[in-house]
Amino acid sequence: MSYNVYLREHVGGARNHHIIFVQTESNGGGFIFQVAGNIQQGMAFDHKGAKPAEESETCLGQEKIGTVTKANFDRIQSIVETLPPPPKQFNGPKRINLSVPL
Repeated sequence: MSYNVYLREHVGGARNHHIIFVQTESNGGGFIFQVAGNIQQGMAFDHKGAKPAEESETCLGQEKIGTVTKANFDRIQSIVETLPPPPKQFNGPKRINLSVPL
């Protein structure tokens, strides 16, 4: 058995927010892999269950990007977390490291 994997776009503040969504439920619900926070304070992983796109007030749409077998679903989190979330990039209004792109 395989699960569909989507790139979802949600309404954000200055920019829209993108998440990886794995549809694990027959009703369209599933699990999201994302980072939360901002570049002023830093970001952290924030993975959690999610409802179908149609039931979300902030979801603008989703694009299927692949599938994952049920057996491999548990590996996604460890793979996603090999890339560190964006760190804090400002100390008040001042950039911490000018050589790092925003």
